[in-house]
Amino acid sequence: MHRFALSLVLLGLVSVLMTVILVMGDATLPGRVPPFLAALLAGLGGVALVGGLWLLEPRGRERQSLSG
Repeated sequence: MHRFALSLVLLGLVSVLMTVILVMGDATLPGRVPPFLAALLAGLGGVALVGGLWLLEPRGRERQSLSG
């Protein structure tokens, strides 16, 4: 389970980094990559990042045993 969550976090970080590279590298100029695709890549990266971190967060009995 931790491998899947960590791979989601890594996928999210890579996709957000790729979005930054696309925008900074003028890849979204007319005729190249549509801005919608860059926005979709950033959105999916954010969802993957948050989902992976949510899976890594301890819940329920695990949280109670860690805090006390």
